[in-house]
Formats: sequence, C-alpha cells, structure tokens
Amino acid sequence: MKNFLIAFLVFLIWSFFGIWLYSLMQPVQNNSMNKDTIATTKAEDVDLKMDDPLAIDDADAVIGETTDSLSLKENKDDLRTDTSGALGLKATTPGNELVFLYSEGITIWKNTDQLEYSSKILDFKYKLNTYLVEHPDEELHISSLYSASENIVNPNFGYQRGQKLKRILLRTGISGDKMVVKPVIREIEFDENGVFKNGIFFSFQPLDTKRVKDLRLSLPETKTIYPELINNDIVVNIALQELLAEVKNAVESNPNLQVHIVGHTDNIGNANDNYKLGLKYARQVRWYLLTNGNIKRDRIIASSEGESKAIAGNKTKRGRLLNRRIEVIYKTN
Repeated sequence: MKNFLIAFLVFLIWSFFGIWLYSLMQPVQNNSMNKDTIATTKAEDVDLKMDDPLAIDDADAVIGETTDSLSLKENKDDLRTDTSGALGLKATTPGNELVFLYSEGITIWKNTDQLEYSSKILDFKYKLNTYLVEHPDEELHISSLYSASENIVNPNFGYQRGQKLKRILLRTGISGDKMVVKPVIREIEFDENGVFKNGIFFSFQPLDTKRVKDLRLSLPETKTIYPELINNDIVVNIALQELLAEVKNAVESNPNLQVHIVGHTDNIGNANDNYKLGLKYARQVRWYLLTNGNIKRDRIIASSEGESKAIAGNKTKRGRLLNRRIEVIYKTN
C-alpha cells in the first residue's frame, strides 16, 4: 500500500509538471489583431482604389484578380475622365469597367509624333487583341492627347500619334476597321524636356457596323514608302512590316480590292535600266507581301515607272533619295 501511494504521488507530480510545461509553450493570445492579420483577413472585403499605384514589377498586372489578366473589376473612380498623367496606361469597357491598368503610360514628346513605352507594359498590345477576339461586337478607340500649346499642324499631333500606335497594333493582329483614332485636346504639362508620360489611353465601345461597312467600301489612300537597300536588294524594315499589316487588312476587308506596287527610281544611269530596277524593287515588295500575308497572287500587281515620274530634282542627294520610292496604290476590280 505504501508503494502504491508513493507511485501515485509521483504520477501526480509529473502530471502537474507536464501541464505547466505545455502552458509555457503556447503563444500569448491577444484580443487585438496586428496589421498584417487585418490585411489578410479583410482582403476580400476591401475594394482596391483605382489610383493606388502598382509596383514596378507588377506593371503588367491588372487591378482585381491576378489569375486572369483580362478579369474585370468595377471602376469606381471614373478613370475615363482622367487625363492628367497621374495614372498609367489603361483600357476600359463600354460600361467603363477596367480591362487593365499599368503604373506606366505611353510617353509622347511635344511637337512630334514620337511614342515610347517601357518593356514592362509591352503586353498591352496582346491584351487589347485578346479582348477584341473575345468581344467581336466591340471596337477599340485609341484616345491620343495633344495640346493647344503645340505647333499647329494638319493633321494634329494627337491624330498623328494615334495613327502611329494604330499601325503598331495592326502588326499585333488587330483589324484596322475595328480601331478608331480619337484625338483629344487637353492642357498637357510637358516637362522641361518636352515629355509627357501618359499620352494615350484606350476604351472599348460597341461596334459601329455602319462605320465598318462604309470603311470597307472606301479605298485606302495611296501610300509611299522608302525602302532600305543593300546591294540593290530591299531589306525588310519597320516600314515594310507596317505595310504588310495594312495591305493584309485592306484586302481582307474588301474582296474587290487590288493592290498595285509601283517602283520609282532616280535618273542615274539610262532610262531602260532604271525601269528594270524599279520593277525589281516592286516585285521584291510584292513577293514579301504575298509570302508573309497569305494573299492571293492576283490581288497584288507589281509595275514600274522607272525615272519618269520624279517628285524632286535629281541634282541633289536628297532629291534622288526622294525619287527612289515605292508607291502602293489601291484600286477596285
């Protein structure tokens, strides 16, 4: 009996010791939550403000869910009316919901059509294209800012910048008849270098079928390009890439359209050789368009005017450069 009591007492002592040790190892409970806990718990209940800046590393993210780059979130701050440059590049739906918002914008320069954007926002082009593919009953409006303080030109710099960006988007695969350039005049605060860092924004609107129909019935304007030559062969450059996108869109939009590629030269050498040289250039451009645009051969015709239709004097280097050109003329069958 004595041994039993001793054993039982030892058991109780070790039990109390174990309970005491266990209580020391537990974290201290506090009725108030720290800031990190609050942020985590309430994340689903808090709407992100549209003017909250995004981290630079997140420049290709969108406001809202991050699992889908095209997910939409309610736009409560009416970003459509903000052109101050405080916000980055954005695109909105017809209901003024946000498609994407970057912390950086597309930079413009005073009195030029120059555009520049960071590689951090490079995929804006593909997000615009993807959205239009998923919403075929909508069109893209390119709002391009210009200022009354800039030089007076025709067309204005807003239109020129918008058209330049439109050509970039054509190369991405967006149909030209689904893009509308909207010059927007604003008081722009250019910096001391004449730079403004948010000169373009986008919005999607319901597709104007009448505008598209009228556009497809009209002929594109004649285009002149100045090819880059190496050893009398044309090199593929940005001008040719832009021409490819334009021609492909034009022939797809108008089944009766025929594209005439006309080569022109200066008057160095004899007229017969210059005719052949102009034809060589035109055929090279035609071949490039056919093979890269998946266009039927009879839709594009190459010809030459040689030296016969100069647009500048051949006595100067500049004049000769202006005469060595390719004209792209659109006609209906």
